[in-house]
Amino acid sequence: MPLTLFSTANNYSLYKCQLAAALAGLEVKVEDVKTVHTMTPHNKGPVLQSAHGTIFGSNAICRHLARLSPASCAYGDSIHASAEVDQWIDYCLNELEPARGVWLFPVLGMMENNPQAYKGAKKAVGSCLKNFNNHLATRTYFVGNAPSIADAVIFSALLDMYSTIFAPKFVKNYHHLNRWFHTLAHNEVFASVVGVVTIAEEEKKAPAPKKKKQQQKQQQKQQKKQEKQEKKAKPKKPKHPLELLPPTQMNLDATKKLFFSQQPFNTDFFPGFWSTFDYSGYNFTRIQYQYNEDNTVYWQTQNQVGMFVQRLDAARKWAMGAMMLNGDSEESGPWMVEGVFLTRGPALAPEMLDVPDLEYYTQTLIDVNTDEGKALVEAAFQGESLDGRQILDRRFFK
Repeated sequence: MPLTLFSTANNYSLYKCQLAAALAGLEVKVEDVKTVHTMTPHNKGPVLQSAHGTIFGSNAICRHLARLSPASCAYGDSIHASAEVDQWIDYCLNELEPARGVWLFPVLGMMENNPQAYKGAKKAVGSCLKNFNNHLATRTYFVGNAPSIADAVIFSALLDMYSTIFAPKFVKNYHHLNRWFHTLAHNEVFASVVGVVTIAEEEKKAPAPKKKKQQQKQQQKQQKKQEKQEKKAKPKKPKHPLELLPPTQMNLDATKKLFFSQQPFNTDFFPGFWSTFDYSGYNFTRIQYQYNEDNTVYWQTQNQVGMFVQRLDAARKWAMGAMMLNGDSEESGPWMVEGVFLTRGPALAPEMLDVPDLEYYTQTLIDVNTDEGKALVEAAFQGESLDGRQILDRRFFK
């Protein structure tokens, strides 16, 4: 059974398959059909039919035809060369062809013109041409010393662009790419498939979108109307519970900046802090993990401390604190995990209470009216030990 290509009219992908067959030295019959929906799941041609069955997808067809004639080297003359052929076929498919369609199809009347998309597509095409040009600066063809199916695929994608939308000014700086394109256009094998190639003297433009301004005005009008309705219907956002507290002269952001004004912290912070601390507007709370006997792997316990601090992000406006990993040494477990936090209000901030891990911790208010309470806070934030255990790792929440 002869090889037959079934394709709808004006399908540029047919060219690449015919070129692949010609480079492989194979005879392929072309059948024009109205649809290929019974041959392929995505209803896109061309479709190759042989004695072994059908193959859809133009790039898959090109590869198959080249493999049928390995002596032709249409798929490269080595395993590495074949991989290079594949990379340029995939680059064309994924980078050039999507932008090609957005720019070219409106000109050909195959889709509506979108000026904004056109600008982006033109820029993307220019980027592809630059990469092609750089690659061809030291090469006659994309892979090897003779045309391959990589050349066939890229040439087919650029053919309508050179003849329709590539103004001389747009491509004038792509000297190596232009040389490659004209070389293939005059190549006997390529000319036998595509015929005489014409080069555009100016860019052909797509027609302007229909009733664009009127549609924009209508859309803007509808959007404003919708925004007004939403604004009227939108209930006022309730105040945060901590914003309803009596005003305080103590600024938490300023406190954080003062504490961290030196690295890793300001060692002279606390003497001045206690004289300005708002005892009625803020509190210090100690949290202690309830299952410390499970903390037998040091790095996992470190992760536990770090992850807890990360989950507090929503409370940043209302709190600061220190989470600690305590014990005799890094080699001797189990280790204790605990923390001390300064928060606005009489208890932990609501956002901290929402942290799922907090249910595994006991919470105790620290009485900082006493010297013992102050010493506990200072040890947690700046000390080397707490309750007789070394602070082996400390993570600040600020």
